Amino acid sequence: MTDDYKVGYCRPPKASQFKKGQSGNLPGSSRKARERKRRQNRSLGDLVLENSENLLRVRDGNRTSSISTKEALLKKQTAMGLNGNRLALKASLDRIDKAEQAKRAEVLDLYKEALDYKDNYPALAESHRNRGLPPPLPHPDDVHLNRSTGEVIITGPRGPEELAQLKKILEARKIFMKKLDEHRLDAEESARQGCPYSPGDFKIISLIEKHLRSFDYELERRGWLPRVAGEKES
Repeated sequence: MTDDYKVGYCRPPKASQFKKGQSGNLPGSSRKARERKRRQNRSLGDLVLENSENLLRVRDGNRTSSISTKEALLKKQTAMGLNGNRLALKASLDRIDKAEQAKRAEVLDLYKEALDYKDNYPALAESHRNRGLPPPLPHPDDVHLNRSTGEVIITGPRGPEELAQLKKILEARKIFMKKLDEHRLDAEESARQGCPYSPGDFKIISLIEKHLRSFDYELERRGWLPRVAGEKES
């Protein structure tokens, strides 16, 4: 008997065809199957880090809270050290010492970076001007360095978008402050003439003060001073 099967479009060779009853997707097509295969290919380090973030329910007196596995292990080791386990105590102290050293190094690097930025700002600003670019941000007047602690505090915008937001807040704040001064002067003048302000007029003053407090709160929330540093320079 001759085989008249011809290979062509939609007619692959029989040797490469799937066998009857056999899936064409050997690993499986379900989400669980794909997740299982992905986890099988994970490295030990990845699995350790992933499991260290799992949440555990712990009880502290009458309170129950959720903390990560690594935090629970740290608490357990610390408790063992405080209870007299020398190995746990040494491990806890070493870990704290390394963490403090790393934090000091991080703070020092940030301090040096901020100091270099302030020192090199004039040249950087001139380079921006020569290229037709706006002044770099943050402005050095907004970069405050604490030599005792190494802390760096920035009290102004760090980019064009934040600068636009700051100017918008300050402009609105200026308008409301002007309105408040006008109403207060009017109230004082009315009182001198024996025509005190009505409750409705004082309500307007109270509303203006409320808006001003919201502007000040927004500045405080962002850590900004109520001015644009270097505005006259540009």
